[in-house]
Amino acid sequence: MSDSNIFPLVFTAFAFISQVLLIFNFVTLKWKPAIQQKYGWIVYATGLIALLLGILFWLNKQAWYFELAFALFTIWALFGYIIDILRPVNWRDPIRWQIFGPYVILYIFSQFAFWIPLWFVGREYWIIYAVLYTINTALNISTHPRPKKITSH
Repeated sequence: MSDSNIFPLVFTAFAFISQVLLIFNFVTLKWKPAIQQKYGWIVYATGLIALLLGILFWLNKQAWYFELAFALFTIWALFGYIIDILRPVNWRDPIRWQIFGPYVILYIFSQFAFWIPLWFVGREYWIIYAVLYTINTALNISTHPRPKKITSH
């Protein structure tokens, strides 16, 4: 494998690893919350890896969409770290739209920013990611009960 071919492989590996970590996070949140409390931060910490990979891809003049995926993931992870760990804010129940909106948008955009380019890296990778993303999303939704009330502040 030449040096130029390593970048799509690294991109694919990060995309899959991030999905597996998210699945682990939601599985533990649903069935073993003590484990999620202890290790859930790792999901957000992967934002540091995404940042470093984004810089590496940029320095090596890789396609902009690779860099975009890493940048969006980094921003989402940093935002999530701040509101969930560094300075925890109760934003899920009741829903605080000024936090919920940006969080969910960043999350979804970062997920799709990895998924879409995988079509060009290899359709089989795109399909695998689709399956992982579907599992991740179903688990994510199942771990969040309907909010009792909604507030705008």
